[in-house]
Amino acid sequence: MPPTTPSQRNEIIDWYKSIPSTTRFLLSTMVITTTASSLGFVSPSSLILYWPDVKYRLQIWRLASCFFVNRLSLDFAFNAYFFYSNSLQLETQVFQSQPADYVFFHLFTGSLQVMAAGFLNLYVLSDGILLSTIYLLSQHFRDSPVWFMFGIRLKALYLPWAIIAQKFVMSGGEIPKASIAGLLSAHIYYYLTTIYPSQGGRRYLQTPEFLKQFFSNRPRNSQTNMFGRHAWGSGRRLDS
Repeated sequence: MPPTTPSQRNEIIDWYKSIPSTTRFLLSTMVITTTASSLGFVSPSSLILYWPDVKYRLQIWRLASCFFVNRLSLDFAFNAYFFYSNSLQLETQVFQSQPADYVFFHLFTGSLQVMAAGFLNLYVLSDGILLSTIYLLSQHFRDSPVWFMFGIRLKALYLPWAIIAQKFVMSGGEIPKASIAGLLSAHIYYYLTTIYPSQGGRRYLQTPEFLKQFFSNRPRNSQTNMFGRHAWGSGRRLDS
């Protein structure tokens, strides 16, 4: 009897299960929320960060859903892929064996972005979570070569700024406030956890103990996937 060939469906399931837990949860939430709102299963207006409904109707889910709602489009597909690839590398390399720290990174930067949204009149922060992830990874791989758009080669350090410049141009001169808020929130996190302590200062920002205890007994996912481990040193292409 000839050997059985694994089905494509099983390969997709195996790949999905191999994604580290935090990246898998965030990516899944992003895809499900955007798909459901775009197809009319959920009203997009019930997911955006609308403060009157948060304050007076206690619709507190808006504080989280605003990071994942988007329009189902080619641009969203690119953003979802770039979030996946950057988040995967953060979780498997920068935060390797530290799932609580990676979750806290998103909780901290997300909280800062929500606060900024109140002053900047922002209703959707999906660009913010993308830029915060890319910015932190770029700081840990500052000199690694990456490829941006039409074959432009630059250091990873400059990638977040190139993305912001691209959004500014593509929007016809509109300032990408959500992206800037995401970048600044990640910079504050990086400064408090890495830059300031490396200069001899105290590390004031610590992952809460309850998060560490929650993840301490959870089984860890495999750190690789069907595409292999990502490596910025070999260069990356960003064609959004």
